[in-house]
Amino acid sequence: MIFKEININSKQELDPYFELVDYEACEYCFSTLYMWQHAYNTGYYIGEDFAVIVGEYEGDSFSIQPLARKEKLPEVIDFVVRHFEEGNKKIYLRGVNKDIVEFLKERYPDKFEYIEERDLFDYVYDGESLRTLAGRKNQKKRNHINYFLNEYEGRFEYKLLDKENFKECLDLMKEWTNNKEEHDEFDEGMDDELIGIKKIFDNYDVLKDKLKVAGIYVDGKLEAFTIGELLNKNMALVHIEKANPEIRGLYPYINQQFIVNEFEDVEFVNREEDLGIEGLRKAKLSYHPCRFVEKYTVREA
Repeated sequence: MIFKEININSKQELDPYFELVDYEACEYCFSTLYMWQHAYNTGYYIGEDFAVIVGEYEGDSFSIQPLARKEKLPEVIDFVVRHFEEGNKKIYLRGVNKDIVEFLKERYPDKFEYIEERDLFDYVYDGESLRTLAGRKNQKKRNHINYFLNEYEGRFEYKLLDKENFKECLDLMKEWTNNKEEHDEFDEGMDDELIGIKKIFDNYDVLKDKLKVAGIYVDGKLEAFTIGELLNKNMALVHIEKANPEIRGLYPYINQQFIVNEFEDVEFVNREEDLGIEGLRKAKLSYHPCRFVEKYTVREA
């Protein structure tokens, strides 16, 4: 098999295969793979009614769950296993779901080690709960938002962003990363994230058929922005959310308004993983996820 590197021109070829599946993990979306291609050296192979995505992590080659209809998945997974074996590589799968784990246990007994990757679980929220923030459990979020609304009344504006606004987004990122307290906690991966965001902005003309970028201006200055899209017809996926941490209530406000304005009908919202970062985990749990997208790593025993 010859794998092509994922670049912006791959979108047209890969999009039909993402539409074949209803996977809920954030990896199964062209924007995610393209945004992080430089970090994982991801590539793809198009077969007969399926696509295989591969990458590299800590020096080892891996594959994620193939893009194929459910009835074809067993055949394609066998194809991936043969690919590793023919290349004299240890079989290594990342980001697979429980169904694939059960299939592999039955098809290849005692061949693999299965690792539950809690740090990589995606957080899934009830869409209506994020839109309304109703109930006692969300009282603190409402308090923060009400503070923001009262303190900055008449001074802020939420709007969709386009290419003319993206330099302001990057300037905000630089301010955010220069905040030492914030930067220390989230230092790992920040450079890769910035590269990924720039790639999204540089190629927004190609990506905007699905991707949305929104921001909040306070006193005429961009102070928060977010990037997201529909992962499937029932679930929105939020890739990026950045805000000035000095403005109380700004984070929960843009979190809420993005879903209210751009994804008013979705039942669920995926806000991606916490990567095991304590502060990020605490923040994501504070919105009370209704469930997780569980992910497993599978390695040859």
